[in-house]
Amino acid sequence: MENISKKIGIAISYLFRAFLAYVYIPHGYEKLTITIDPQEYIDFGLKGDFLDFYLIWERTGFIWVIGMAQLVGGLLLLPKRTSFFGAIWLFPVSIGMFFSHVYISHAVDFLYFDLIILVLNLYLIFEHFNLLKTVFFQPQKTWI
Repeated sequence: MENISKKIGIAISYLFRAFLAYVYIPHGYEKLTITIDPQEYIDFGLKGDFLDFYLIWERTGFIWVIGMAQLVGGLLLLPKRTSFFGAIWLFPVSIGMFFSHVYISHAVDFLYFDLIILVLNLYLIFEHFNLLKTVFFQPQKTWI
């Protein structure tokens, strides 16, 4: 019975990694290669502050930082050896995506999608909880 639950956990991990890579790789590549069309964002209901925010990213070149982070993180999710690092790499990106829709766009559809992305990312991180615990919560002899 324990063997079956372990196989199910591995399958879920593979599914989540594949889905997140499927989301992040094309979006990162798109940010690196395509200039946005503001009309597309207006058609999606992402106008006003969010569109201004996104256009500032594009004008300043910061969109390249986001695009590289998404592309590299998505690629890191694919091999098992680098998937944990990829999940940690993408965690700030996931938080940024989620909160940009919470505080700037208020687009409910994008908010739910980004929440799902954030939860899947957290799952991939916390499936390595024992590793995290040994790294961050080691007993210390002194406070300093």
